[in-house]
Amino acid sequence: MKKIIFLTLFIFLLAIQVFQVKADDILINSVTSIPKEASLGERVDVTINLENIGTKNIKNIAVKLDLSQVPFAPIDSSTEYIIKELDNDENTKVSFSLIVLPTATPGIYKIPIEVAYSNVTKKALISLTVQVKPQLFVELDKTDIIYAGTSGNVIIKFVNNGLADIKFLTVILDNSQSYDILSSKTVYIGNIDRDDTQTAEFKIFQKDRSSVLPLKIEYRDANNNLYRENKLVSFDTYTKDQAEKLGLIKKSNFINYIIFVLVFVILFLIFRFRRKRKSKLPTNKLVGF
Repeated sequence: MKKIIFLTLFIFLLAIQVFQVKADDILINSVTSIPKEASLGERVDVTINLENIGTKNIKNIAVKLDLSQVPFAPIDSSTEYIIKELDNDENTKVSFSLIVLPTATPGIYKIPIEVAYSNVTKKALISLTVQVKPQLFVELDKTDIIYAGTSGNVIIKFVNNGLADIKFLTVILDNSQSYDILSSKTVYIGNIDRDDTQTAEFKIFQKDRSSVLPLKIEYRDANNNLYRENKLVSFDTYTKDQAEKLGLIKKSNFINYIIFVLVFVILFLIFRFRRKRKSKLPTNKLVGF
């Protein structure tokens, strides 16, 4: 008899619990953010759609965002919103206005949501994306090509002067009538952190005094977005005579060597000719009286 009473009481309490859950139940239908990808210092409006799927009205519903671990701050609103009452089968929207802090790095951030009512707390996560377009500055670093008609190395510098890291940077040097490419046309650089630099080196045969290097650049940002850019890097060279006058290269002594050899040969021939002529002259004999 006691077992039957205990079992009946247990089933009754369980039924009450199930009934209570069904009576007080709020569903987070959807969460939207405008814009979907925000830049540093940009405003983001987050809207949470709640629905009372229970069987009775629910009062004093607290909706809260936890921003303690993410680079966002509230503007024109608090991080907590109170719904005084939500009737059964009724929907409502709760909006929060946030701003992306200037210290944020690009990426996807998870923001916890808490919905508390009738001694029940429901938790969920929303995702907000911080997007910062990378900035890549390209310039000639150095070259050992001094004058046209010679080959040498050209080193290109890549500077990440933006607020986002650059990933998987690949550089391709296009063909040109001003030079012949003697090395590989493609250089894989990889990642460049913010405020950092990397270089790519190409070996070319320079045909003209002035040259423009057309570069095709491809890289990705922290959110794996692909960027493709075309850059032009130009440099000038000297003529051989100009380079010699400026002391950039040593003067050629070939002409001096030729003159020295010619003078030596001429002097040798003159000396030999005079010697032969002297040997053919008649010698004087002494005559006795």
